[in-house]
Amino acid sequence: MGLFDKKLGICTVCNKETKRKHKPKKEWNLKDPLCAECYMKSMEQYYSGTLKQKCVSCGVIQKITDLWEPRWQWDMEGLLCKKCFDSKEIDFSQKKEFCTVCGERLSFFRYNPKNEWSLEGQLCRKCWDNQKESRR
Repeated sequence: MGLFDKKLGICTVCNKETKRKHKPKKEWNLKDPLCAECYMKSMEQYYSGTLKQKCVSCGVIQKITDLWEPRWQWDMEGLLCKKCFDSKEIDFSQKKEFCTVCGERLSFFRYNPKNEWSLEGQLCRKCWDNQKESRR
């Protein structure tokens, strides 16, 4: 029970006890800790391109190297195929550049809707004022 004693961990893949615990990469969708053997197998599969995963949106199974990581603003877990990533990117830029109510191009000043309005995207000043008045 010294200062540098390590607790034994149990590998999530093979359920073996291990002193050395390895943390898997986020793309592997595995929980830590991993033993050295399972970590090396996963790494080999990942870099050789044999590790496959589903797209989060459409469910198409592809190699991990062909899938795209979503932007942090989208608040998503998992990977996307190129088609889903492009459609999500267009939708995100549309919500960021145009008013969600009237479709007018947003100027420098943008207004975020209140949570109880249940709107996604941003609003121009006129639409924000109209929403505020109609909710009273």
